Amino acid sequence: MSNLRPIPKGHRCPPPTARHPSGRWESAFVYSFICKYTNLRAKVEGLETPMDFEEALQSQEPNDILTQVLARFILNLRPQTRNLSIDQISTTVASVLEEYLKTNERTIYWDDDKNVNVSPFQGLEGGFFTADWDFKLKILRQLVELQLCHNQEIKNTIDRAWGVSHTKHKKKDETSAPPPPDDPHSREQLQFIPLGQDSLKRRFWAPDDSPRLYVSTNPWKMAATFTSLASTREEYLAVIEDLKGASPPELKKGEKRSKNDLAHLNLVTILEDRMEAIDAELIRVEKARKKIENRNAAILRAAQTEIRETRTRRQTRKPDYVYSSADFDEDEGEDEYTYQEADADDELDDDFLNFRDESEGPSTRRRAPSNGYRRSTRTAVLNANGKRDAEQEEPWAAWRGERRSARLGAPAEMQFDSEPPTKRARTEESTMSTGSADAVSTTSHGPKNGLKLKASGAAALKPTEIALEQIAGKKRSKFWVYAVEPAPGAEPESEPPSDLANGDGDVSMPGSETNGRESDDMEVDSPSPRSGHESLDGPLSPLNSP
Repeated sequence: MSNLRPIPKGHRCPPPTARHPSGRWESAFVYSFICKYTNLRAKVEGLETPMDFEEALQSQEPNDILTQVLARFILNLRPQTRNLSIDQISTTVASVLEEYLKTNERTIYWDDDKNVNVSPFQGLEGGFFTADWDFKLKILRQLVELQLCHNQEIKNTIDRAWGVSHTKHKKKDETSAPPPPDDPHSREQLQFIPLGQDSLKRRFWAPDDSPRLYVSTNPWKMAATFTSLASTREEYLAVIEDLKGASPPELKKGEKRSKNDLAHLNLVTILEDRMEAIDAELIRVEKARKKIENRNAAILRAAQTEIRETRTRRQTRKPDYVYSSADFDEDEGEDEYTYQEADADDELDDDFLNFRDESEGPSTRRRAPSNGYRRSTRTAVLNANGKRDAEQEEPWAAWRGERRSARLGAPAEMQFDSEPPTKRARTEESTMSTGSADAVSTTSHGPKNGLKLKASGAAALKPTEIALEQIAGKKRSKFWVYAVEPAPGAEPESEPPSDLANGDGDVSMPGSETNGRESDDMEVDSPSPRSGHESLDGPLSPLNSP
């Protein structure tokens, strides 16, 4: 008989039957590691409770919670990793995990028949995020176990909490001494032990201060079960009431409680004492979620504002300052402005721009309407540089002594601080101005043609000048007055010459300057007066003049 015996195979746990991550112990294991050995809960937005972690596992799309959790785990195993973006994290996880699977260290992916670790990413299509939650949970569990074994910082934290020293021959210093119980890295805070057990020897687990509560049977047995009992405050209170209802009866005189009965009563007390911490945690989570909602709402409003079409300040076409009624029908959203009555000089300007007689046919120039709309929505500026002037106590003090138009907004007392100085009359044309402040009268020098000339001012005729009638065949205009100055010593003629086409004279036009000052009646003076013996060779007609 041979003494050979078959090699016993390692025990295998039965396949899980849970349909939700809350029914798997790996969920509590990974989440507890995140809370105790990392600071992801404070940094990852939306990771506040175990329920948030389970929802992220069930998502079939890339999400920020799993991306940052995987990035932290990868950096603990390979600190120099750089490609941790959401579109590359799946490939990075596969490459890092395969490095450890190539070693002889047995993982959850160990194949007893091949005696090697088998990569779980073989034949996977779509990457990590498109897989089911069971695949993701196993990957996260394996990464946690690798960190506990290979990350030196985590190992040092555990050794210090349990008082393990690898240099026994040296004296212990304060830095290597175990931290106090209230320290987050103390033994009491790092270990994950059940809160207690009931009379049926069921263990109750709580990974944090949330209402989430797990229950399991003996975790050292292969057939152990693990599931969640409560996820909300109401469910948590219901569990306490059920435990109170299953409490052992009152003891009779001389009886002693069993160990299981004492554990049951202690469990009820522990669960009730946690209510204060649970309420504080619920308030914190509610504030954090409300903050996220407000920020998302602000981002949405900002996006809608950018999408909304707005009128920019940059002009996309050449501005047209002459408006017609057709323009107002086409434009929408124009703002009205109050029309102000123009003074005499303004009326003269308008007439000069539109001097074409209506009787001679339609004009190609459009006249400004009496009431219109401002095309541009820009705020009117006050200076020539396009900038608003600073507010002053006397905004019109700089214009004192000068004549300003009412359209510029000047008060009445600032429009005429002093009378404009009188100007030497050089031509007879200015007598046709209808808006001048000077007195208008018919001079004795003019012909008997009904023309009204000014008696004083720059437009008045000189004593030696004679106003002539309109040239035959020329367009009629009230802005042109022809004057001739006879030769020295000649007597003024009572009747103008019949042919003035080649005569001498001075022609005045609106808008010129006289003696260095701008004319109020928009008149253009003739060249400087010539001496008496100098001949006048300029044409009389303004149409023939350059």
